[in-house]
Amino acid sequence: MVKYIYKIVTLMIIFMGALFFFGSRLQSDSFQTGEVVEAGTETFPYLSVKSQGIEMNRLYGYSGVLDANIVRESITPITGDKSISIIFGGADTRIVKMDYEVVDKDTLEVYEKKGINTITKETKQVDIVFEYGFKTSTEYILSITAITDTGRKIHYYTRLKYYMENSNLKEKLAFAMQFHENSFVKAKAEELSRYLEPDGTAANDTLAKVTIKSDSDLVTWGKISPKKVSEPIPIVKEYNMETACFQLNYFVEGTTASGKETYRVNEFYRVRYVSGTSYLLNYERTMEAVFDAGLTSVQKNQLKIGITNDTNMDLLNNDATKQLFFAREGNLYCYDMDKKKNSITKLYSSYSENASYEYRENANPQMRLLKTDEEGNLFFAVAGYIPRGQYEGKVAIVLYQYAPKDKQILELVYLPIDTTEQQLNKDFNNYGYVSEKNVYYFAVANTVYAYNMESHRLTKLAENVTNSSFQIIRGITKKQAGKTVEYDCFAWSDVQDKGYGDDITIFNLETEEKTILKPETEDSYIRLLGVINDNLIYGYVKKADIVSQVLDEELAPCYKIVISDEKGTAVKTYQQKNVYVSDIQVAGNVMTLSRVKKKAKNSYGKISDDSILNQTETQTSSYQLQSRVTSAAQTEWYIGFPTSFVIDAVPSYQVAQEQILTSARAVHLDEIQVPQYYVYALGKITEAYEKPVPAIQKADEQMGVVISRTHHVVWERSGSFLMNSIAGIEMQKSGGDISGLAACVSMVLKANHIAIDASVLSKKKSAVYPMLAKYMEEPVNLTGASLEQVLYFVSNNKYVIAMTGSSTAVVISGYDTKNVTVYNPDTGKVETYKRSQAEKIFQENGNSFFSYLN
Repeated sequence: MVKYIYKIVTLMIIFMGALFFFGSRLQSDSFQTGEVVEAGTETFPYLSVKSQGIEMNRLYGYSGVLDANIVRESITPITGDKSISIIFGGADTRIVKMDYEVVDKDTLEVYEKKGINTITKETKQVDIVFEYGFKTSTEYILSITAITDTGRKIHYYTRLKYYMENSNLKEKLAFAMQFHENSFVKAKAEELSRYLEPDGTAANDTLAKVTIKSDSDLVTWGKISPKKVSEPIPIVKEYNMETACFQLNYFVEGTTASGKETYRVNEFYRVRYVSGTSYLLNYERTMEAVFDAGLTSVQKNQLKIGITNDTNMDLLNNDATKQLFFAREGNLYCYDMDKKKNSITKLYSSYSENASYEYRENANPQMRLLKTDEEGNLFFAVAGYIPRGQYEGKVAIVLYQYAPKDKQILELVYLPIDTTEQQLNKDFNNYGYVSEKNVYYFAVANTVYAYNMESHRLTKLAENVTNSSFQIIRGITKKQAGKTVEYDCFAWSDVQDKGYGDDITIFNLETEEKTILKPETEDSYIRLLGVINDNLIYGYVKKADIVSQVLDEELAPCYKIVISDEKGTAVKTYQQKNVYVSDIQVAGNVMTLSRVKKKAKNSYGKISDDSILNQTETQTSSYQLQSRVTSAAQTEWYIGFPTSFVIDAVPSYQVAQEQILTSARAVHLDEIQVPQYYVYALGKITEAYEKPVPAIQKADEQMGVVISRTHHVVWERSGSFLMNSIAGIEMQKSGGDISGLAACVSMVLKANHIAIDASVLSKKKSAVYPMLAKYMEEPVNLTGASLEQVLYFVSNNKYVIAMTGSSTAVVISGYDTKNVTVYNPDTGKVETYKRSQAEKIFQENGNSFFSYLN
């Protein structure tokens, strides 16, 4: 008995000692504030995953826990032995413990949770054998938490996809890697051309973006003869039995007419492997020149940017201090044009000066130049993943000021956001403004904010805004007291989800004055339409003219269009008898009006477009990007200067002290509520839309995936089975007090365990989408998608309601290569249509489809 007591006491001492050891050494994310700190170096190790003998998927660490289903940076295919290895790389920071979880990507239920404690200083990799019984071809989340010898927790994420059978990972990847290696050998150009699809539409005059439609000479790098200075580890972006998508990130050096240059390269492959043969379905390579002050063109009076896709980069000049600010690849530069100085200084960098290429490839945040004043102060914002310093591993927006008097970077506000850099890139709208009153205006994911740098107060100006309900009037220039003043304005409708209502507010960002525009009459609304140059476009809509359409959207035609200044004073109007404007498009100084005429009380027919030329002149800066074409490097870009300025010699180059005066101001933004649909293609988020169908169409075009803001997979190219049938729906017949639309909605709701009687739905006389939205968390309006596209939902066991008339519909419950199966409430029967017959019926009724995500 005494022996057991001793054992218990010994175990308790060990347990308490362990708690004390780790508890005393665990670090929280507490930051130094109000002090000058070094920008620091990269301290988080990066990990890579080895599966089936192949090293892949370099993972970078997060300092905080993210919702595991947010991160879609890589997929790790695993096979029957369910084993992988985690390889340590990068910083010398020692990992002493590692925990991992296998998580359901939809419900976030944890299926397996284990820890690895035997990690020594010499350990370079750890092996994991999963015990969970994975479902074939199903994605899971692997969440890894590494604990360092100082007790800090670092979080890493990848996806797992299990195949009991051989999914031919090695063959798919071998094809992509061989194509990659062959592209560096000019003699292989003809061999590579067999896989390309040149169609004559590609310009073939730039190396900045090379695709499967480019010619083989560009694919083999033209004449720059590059040499790799870093070796890529393949990142698996998408994966299934037949196809796989791989991304390669690396740096090369190449020779141009200016000399030797360094480039960041991102390469994407979509490969199909069938019956022992590989096919290239898609290919894209982008490259960005690393800025080098020594390549300045004195003869042409230009700073060389080089090969780039960023042809609209910010250039912010300060006439008072004779400085030009610009940003490239995560770095902020200042060109001091004073003849006595003629120097270029790197003021800020997202990565440390001696960072390895492996860290540099993951350090490319958005950088926005906002304002510079007569003292040479520069306000700028950085948004993205922070790879070093006190916020290392965070995703955030940080507002900075460069103060030349103190030669110091001041942090003004830190806005952490629990998301990935890619999603933030789309949510952080391409706009920022700092007023003379030191108010920073910005927008994130459909919410417009104002942060007062003096009172340290964050205010929401508008929430849940959409493209139709919010506009920015930029670059308004006025003469005041003999001085030219430039400012911006916001404009928004009081009804955010529609874009028309009882008023439009115009908010002057400098004076903070509001101008309220009202409808012409009590029986009309005012509708926000857009901006042309520095003028606002709005229209007047009669309430009686608004009609609901089959698409579950309203048509609000304007009987009168107004172009006004920021005070609401009309500059130009457009009005024609019995003609209505349904929408407008602006290109430069020209506004195109989509017009309709009434056919009946609740019906309109489209007529020819009309256009308006706006005569307002726009001022162009003397500092602009200019292109040059050479035989060596094709199209390259340069910063051009006013004709009065001459570069006498190549500017000197220096790096500013990497110190930041930190702020005590961390502001957390509210959770985002507005729906958003992200297109994942070509290894990244390529687009974001407010509605699902444009996202599906773009993903179809780009062979990608659509993800909702709630991180559900909405749609996936090549993600459908050849056939599927959903069981478990109970027929609901229409007739009497039950409408056909209500019967369809009732069937779908009951199949999802939502018991709503069809007669109750019928009484409300609502359209399909509002009925679904009342009872389901994430219904989706798929109107405008093709039948082939919506069958993805049926393939994933989700019913689809399809309109067959103005007030009739069916529920699609199954399909194969030739037929579509539907529940028809009007006949009370299960019916089978030929695919061609179904396509015709649905097309004739506007391809109006409705489904759900949850």
